[in-house]
Amino acid sequence: MRRIALVTIFLSIVIRLQAQVDSTSTESTDKGLIGSNPELQFTGSDFIQANDSSHLALMPADSLISPSDSSAAPSKKASKKNDIETTINYTAKDSMIFEIEDRRLFLYGNTHIDYGSITLESDQTTIDWNERNIKSKYTLDTLGRKRGKPVFSQGGSVYETDDILYNFKTKRAIIKGVITEQDGAIMHGEDVKKNEENELFIKGAKYTTCNLSDPHFFIKSEKIKVIPGNKVVSGPFNLKFREVPTPLWFPFGMFPQPRQKASGIVFPSYGEETRRGFFLRGGGYYFGFSEYFDLKLTGDVYSKGGYALDATTNYKVRYKFNGSMNFAYNKNVTETETVPNETNDFWIRWSHRPETRGNSSFSASVNGGTRGFNTNNNVAIYNPQQSISSEFQSSLSYSQKFQRIPFNMSSTFRQRQNIQSGIYNMSLPDFALNMNRMYPFKNVVKSSNSPIAKISFSHNFVAKNEISNSPVSPTALGFTPINGNVTEDEDPIKLNIENLGDIYDRSKIGGKHTIPVSTSFNLLKYFTVSPSFNYQEVWYTRELDYTFVPEQNGVRVDTVEGFSRAGSWSSGASVNTRMYGMYYVRGIAGIEAIRHVMTPSLSFSYNPDFGDEKYGVYETVQMDTLGRTKRLSKYQNFAYGSPSGNESRTVSFGLTNNLEMKVRARKDSVNEFKKVKIFENLSVNSGYNFAADSFRLSNINWNARTSFFNQKVNLTLSGAYDPYLYIEDGTSSGQKIDRYAWNNGEGIGTLRTLSSQVSFSLKPKGSKESNDNPNSNPNDRSAFADDGAAIDRSPFGTEDEKEYIKQNPEAYVDFNVPWSLRVAYNVNRTKNGLDDALISSHGVQFSGTLGLTDKTQITFNSGYDIKNKDFTQTNIGVARDLHCWTLNFSWVPFGRYQSFSLIIRPKSALLQDLKIEKRRSFQDFFGQ
Repeated sequence: MRRIALVTIFLSIVIRLQAQVDSTSTESTDKGLIGSNPELQFTGSDFIQANDSSHLALMPADSLISPSDSSAAPSKKASKKNDIETTINYTAKDSMIFEIEDRRLFLYGNTHIDYGSITLESDQTTIDWNERNIKSKYTLDTLGRKRGKPVFSQGGSVYETDDILYNFKTKRAIIKGVITEQDGAIMHGEDVKKNEENELFIKGAKYTTCNLSDPHFFIKSEKIKVIPGNKVVSGPFNLKFREVPTPLWFPFGMFPQPRQKASGIVFPSYGEETRRGFFLRGGGYYFGFSEYFDLKLTGDVYSKGGYALDATTNYKVRYKFNGSMNFAYNKNVTETETVPNETNDFWIRWSHRPETRGNSSFSASVNGGTRGFNTNNNVAIYNPQQSISSEFQSSLSYSQKFQRIPFNMSSTFRQRQNIQSGIYNMSLPDFALNMNRMYPFKNVVKSSNSPIAKISFSHNFVAKNEISNSPVSPTALGFTPINGNVTEDEDPIKLNIENLGDIYDRSKIGGKHTIPVSTSFNLLKYFTVSPSFNYQEVWYTRELDYTFVPEQNGVRVDTVEGFSRAGSWSSGASVNTRMYGMYYVRGIAGIEAIRHVMTPSLSFSYNPDFGDEKYGVYETVQMDTLGRTKRLSKYQNFAYGSPSGNESRTVSFGLTNNLEMKVRARKDSVNEFKKVKIFENLSVNSGYNFAADSFRLSNINWNARTSFFNQKVNLTLSGAYDPYLYIEDGTSSGQKIDRYAWNNGEGIGTLRTLSSQVSFSLKPKGSKESNDNPNSNPNDRSAFADDGAAIDRSPFGTEDEKEYIKQNPEAYVDFNVPWSLRVAYNVNRTKNGLDDALISSHGVQFSGTLGLTDKTQITFNSGYDIKNKDFTQTNIGVARDLHCWTLNFSWVPFGRYQSFSLIIRPKSALLQDLKIEKRRSFQDFFGQ
């Protein structure tokens, strides 16, 4: 064997020398691959073994094939242009065999090839220089299992195959049995062709986001074209679970890659409603125009003839603004007692949020539509909160800061709509001009703590124009004028051009100036005194004139157009301090001390009686022929009302207490003591009006709040005492007299209102609070429900996802918490005079989660109204992690919105719009 090895080494040296010396010999170049091809040269062999006259085997091999010296004269064969553009690095664990005459290299056992951006690993590889290609395939072990399947990588794309043939010249490849991942999507294919632009043409394809070799679900298509980093275009396809087909079948498809926005199909859900029949809902197309804005157009089709259109766009300019807009139109065709009924409804939503830090900003929040939109379109299925809301508000706001002057302004358009009554209230628009607080004497006196230096004032001007189509109550002025033409049953005025005059007559137009002046100083070191003076002035474009008409025994009210104004003022002062008390216990149940913090407050306010006729705002008007009179304001029921018609000299007083213990911490070796709150807040307040004719003392209000067991149990109590005595007068509540209850032996008074609530939240020991604050623990493996489906997310999530969780905390599902329970019990009591106390509300609410397994969690939210003996809105849900899919089942077992929904969808962001969804609503149960 040693002789054979020496002969082999000698032959190798002879072949190399011959190739370098006789480079012009065509015959020699045809007889050997190593050294005979001036384009390629073999180096780096450790051991060579001769098998026959034309084969060489190298083992072990760690070799390099590289261009030869440029000084060598090329042969006629080698004068052709070389298609191999760079060095080929290759290794093989088992062996290498060269066919010199056929110019082929065979690699066996864990082979590895690097060629530019191409990497190829497999169990068996062949390099053919004549055909300019590389071919790799797997081998079978003794049990018949595939071993060393070719893995081809190029430009970030990885292809796991059964068989691959790659051509250096055309840069194309033919692949058998491919599995490749493209930007989050995984594709399986029977036969694949790859062109020089790395585009894939797959026959017998499976498109999925499941990373298993046998995926749980996939889109099955006979033909798919993959454009890396852009999109996947498919021919006719069907969604399958394992090998079970679903009703989702489409003639073509386009699936965008997630690295950039791309357009694509939005798949619909399907189901049935009693009123509108079978439906396909939410199908359409998504346009990813750019990173600045997009557009999604979807529609619904119902078997009884109805249809719907929906357009949603999102836009964003970084550091400036972002927003979204939605417009929905629905035409419903239903049958009522075999009579067709058609309705047309629309709804618009617009949200615009500024992000600029400049001097101006614009924001918008628009939410409104036709009265029948919610009921006719069954929004309770996907938005229960909107379905139970009868009032919606919209606003448009603009604000501006001015440089070099201490002023800023803002203007807001507001609209409030009640879809049940059909009443609209609009402000066209509100306007505010504010002056920053100024200290005119700050630089006049030497000490900045002087009361004179602290004198400050500001100016605020607000104006508004309110219009409404609501009916005018005949008692809106406090009486019924003889020239009024309104009735209590009047319907809202329709908003149209013909009624603009009537609506304008009811409008409330006005403005108000406010100039507050204040200062502060310390008294006796521990007291802070804050005097204040406030001037107000109202401006209107009209005023009212009252005339008693004896012939009709009533008062006629006339509107006098023209500018009108009235001023008023008030003054006051407040005194505040804080007192601390400490009581040392030591030795009783680990208690070291008890601290008591008291915050008393005392204030006095005064405003004169601007109801005096000398101020020109109020007048005494005769109301009937009996001579009864009433004092009326010429600004009765105006936008900013009238100056106060009663003198007030009121002293207000209050006391706030905070009580806590300092306790030795037994299990904490770092902190020796800890604080335990006895009362977080215990307060009482009231007031006394010296200028009132009677009932000078206001109700005595109190509030208490505390918690137990490390704030797991919270208790809140509040109430109000009426300090005056009630006597019987033939009515159930009796008559209130100007006499204090404690003077008659009835304690502090009548407890008019009492509200109490106790709540607690329980979780297993060591559980984190991510369920209450999703962003507090970003490393938790968690999911949040999107339209009913629990979706796995990255540890930190995108900013949009975090914002969604903040706005929808009830949709957040944390699989890390095995169970949780939240219970709240509340009872509210009222009592009026001598009437028996009534329980106005009494109930318990409870919600929580229960993790049956690591991937299955039950959620529930319900309550019981003890007063009415009935359950409140109840919802039971099941969230299931299905590896590459998520399942969410939601059930409302009873009530007005009785319904259920089942949604199954993939986790990947690539296929979020692909879902199997079945819903059955309360309309199906009751046939509404």
